[in-house]
Amino acid sequence: MKHKQLLLLFFLKVSFGFSQSANSSINQISDAFLERIEVKTGNIANSYHTNLKPYSRQQIGEYISQIDTSTYLKFSKIDKQNLEYIHIDNWEYIDSNRIISNLSQKPILKYLYQNKSDMYFAKNKDFDIHASPILNVSIGKNGAYGSLPSKSSFINTRGVEIRGQINKKLGFYTMVTDNQNSSPNFLVNYYDTYEGYPYQSFVKYKDDDLSLLQADYFQAIGYFTFKPIKNLTLAFGHDKNFVGYGIRSMILSDFSAPYMQLKADLHLGRMQYMSILAQMTDLQIINPPFSQITNAPKYFAFHHLNFNITKTLNIGLYESVMYGNRKTGFELNYLNPVIFYRFIEGYLGSSDNAMVGADFKLNVLKTASLYGQYYLDEYNSKEFKKNGWWSKKYAWQLGMKYFDALKIKNLDLQVEFNRARPYMYSHFTTSTNMVNYNLPIAHPLGANFKEYLVSVKYQPHAKVFLNYTFMNAIKGEDIDSTNYGGNTKLNNKFDRPSDYDNYIGQGFKNHIKNSEFSASFMVKHNLFIEFIYQHRKDSYQTNASENIYSTGIRWNITRKQLLF
Repeated sequence: MKHKQLLLLFFLKVSFGFSQSANSSINQISDAFLERIEVKTGNIANSYHTNLKPYSRQQIGEYISQIDTSTYLKFSKIDKQNLEYIHIDNWEYIDSNRIISNLSQKPILKYLYQNKSDMYFAKNKDFDIHASPILNVSIGKNGAYGSLPSKSSFINTRGVEIRGQINKKLGFYTMVTDNQNSSPNFLVNYYDTYEGYPYQSFVKYKDDDLSLLQADYFQAIGYFTFKPIKNLTLAFGHDKNFVGYGIRSMILSDFSAPYMQLKADLHLGRMQYMSILAQMTDLQIINPPFSQITNAPKYFAFHHLNFNITKTLNIGLYESVMYGNRKTGFELNYLNPVIFYRFIEGYLGSSDNAMVGADFKLNVLKTASLYGQYYLDEYNSKEFKKNGWWSKKYAWQLGMKYFDALKIKNLDLQVEFNRARPYMYSHFTTSTNMVNYNLPIAHPLGANFKEYLVSVKYQPHAKVFLNYTFMNAIKGEDIDSTNYGGNTKLNNKFDRPSDYDNYIGQGFKNHIKNSEFSASFMVKHNLFIEFIYQHRKDSYQTNASENIYSTGIRWNITRKQLLF
């Protein structure tokens, strides 16, 4: 019963459809290219909204095809080459009159790499299919930190990515990888505390030696997409989402494991409405040893409605609810996509964890973009006026992106501020906290923190990418078995120091500085040679810091930053 409601709702609608596509991966370099293009054209995109990732490849193609020739001619040489990259990466959805040739001059064995972006491609009247290998291998050095020694570092990822469509009506995507890698020492400490491995689900580590945390895991993402009507896209399967314009999301990020979801994406002119119905995993419920009981499910529902108010201003409203402990699995009342979850929660007499919020983006003078988010968990007009009420739970973000900074072409700067009050995202049951597979579904730091980030991106050549990101945060950590509100896994009804006078950074004030520099060279389409240096320091060890160096090759896969 737990999965049947979602499956039934999806397949009942599969009777006819329109052309559809798979999605582009979250945090592809094309995401940054598309944001630059949107700001420099002076018009916010209607085909897709940049605060809801991943983007549909078809939506990307529609947007690129709409850019007129006069605007295209005003772009810098590197921006034009970046547009060529997007054309090649999404070539089957670009207007055939505008497409840049994707044909390879020297195919391998006549059938492999006939196109620059696909190792193998086949198409007939019934289907088309794209298949490409995935590879990420690197070696390096990890410095000592505290009692954890220095060690060699490595990544070894191999896999395959397959996407396509059947009869131009049913789209599909599959990505599978086998992975072995070492873990930075700060990640060893994180895993020891939270028992969750960033971005992943089940992870084994070598010889049960947590001090090394050499992880071995299998990763898979797969889903179907379908259009029952022209403006509505449905997707069903296992995937991730990222809601927001910033480096972080205070709402829903890709930091936790993939989860099963039914997603509906409705576009009507300047309006986009997205609904997510998801089943996540509650690892805080411990199963008896040697039992055949599967991991406990928890459920998440999310609505996001946003409008392009003008050509430069987008405003969105959203709500979410996390719940569990239903004998019938998914709560049928939450299937209603056009109702407020707060009403449903009260109607049911439930103790589900419902939240509301808003976000915005304002593009300025074709050179900058201002953005922000606000997420509210609890509101009581009387208690909110009192100093530091423990349940005054909210989080916010404010940021700015500056393109071609200081009039230097393809130099992009970004500054971002994030805040989350103590006890934000937590609740009084494990099935209602904002946690999936022991990992926060929003910001990696959980709650009880304030943070600012600076990002510098410079592209001196179409194939050369230089990136620097600096994070500075104050995070309140728990001490003496007291719940100071930073660990979103903990029951917020117990072990609080006080009902009032709570503040950001209470508990052990951990000052975290984490910076990363990466230099990448794209040898061929989506094949990169990279060098990465990361430096991290926190307050747990006096005058101690961690230095991490690595160099390697990355092919058809995005790289996840470990900035927390």
